[in-house]
Amino acid sequence: MSIPKKRSNRKAFTLVELLVVIAIIALLMAILMPALGRARKQAQAVICQSQLNNWGLALQLFAHDNDGYFLKSATYDTGNPEDWWMIGLLPYIGGKVDQQSESRKLFLCPTAARSKNPPECNRCPGSTFSTWGPFNPGNAGSGDWWDWRAEGSYGINDWVANPPANLDTYWGFPTKYCWRNTAIKGAAKVPVFLDCMYVSAYVLHFDEPPPFYDQYDTWASNGIQMFSMDRHNGGTNAVFLDWSVRKVGIKELWTLKWHNQFDTSGAWTVTGGVTASDWPDWMKAYPGY
Repeated sequence: MSIPKKRSNRKAFTLVELLVVIAIIALLMAILMPALGRARKQAQAVICQSQLNNWGLALQLFAHDNDGYFLKSATYDTGNPEDWWMIGLLPYIGGKVDQQSESRKLFLCPTAARSKNPPECNRCPGSTFSTWGPFNPGNAGSGDWWDWRAEGSYGINDWVANPPANLDTYWGFPTKYCWRNTAIKGAAKVPVFLDCMYVSAYVLHFDEPPPFYDQYDTWASNGIQMFSMDRHNGGTNAVFLDWSVRKVGIKELWTLKWHNQFDTSGAWTVTGGVTASDWPDWMKAYPGY
């Protein structure tokens, strides 16, 4: 005698039910993705500030070991590579930096950690979300600073340097404008290292803003353009000479004390009379300072 099979009460999902579930998942993803994106950018900004803090600490330690004075040349104009920040500060960040070294990461903001320049592009600037470089190595063992570094996304304020006393200028800029040591007033307004499209730049109060997004002249002409970017939610990160780290608004760059004669109330500041209509179109929506 055969045993009758029990009828299952379990029902399969209908096509409509599956479509509803898929729609709900898609809706949740649409809600969550922007929040996850914001959280990711915030985390990258925190890491960036931490790394800039390390660079500030490295310069602080260097100054402590040299009677309060900074490196002789922020731009390697003395003929001695160790006077240049990317070599002179190596002992304070863990030694030699190469492609395999963990300390290499200190040169890279996580928001701009890759180069978009072709390999044959030697010493090229970067952009808001890409590194400067690659820098092709010099002769093996020459001591040139680019032997140690290929690319990065931070740059130094070229006025933070202690050039030789017998030099009136370096790279054509007056040495009397330099911040030579840590014994200064208003250190909280003096930027040292920042998110940058190049390894360094000279900034003057009459420098003009970039006419277009990610456009710039050179590190020595309208140098402020190298720092004028929206890398971190409306601004760029910086470490100052009081060793504090914070985000700087794009238009706020013109109010910082880049060198000891810099006019912080220049023509591109609210105090100096700039209006929203004076800025290039891509910058008009950012707050003024």
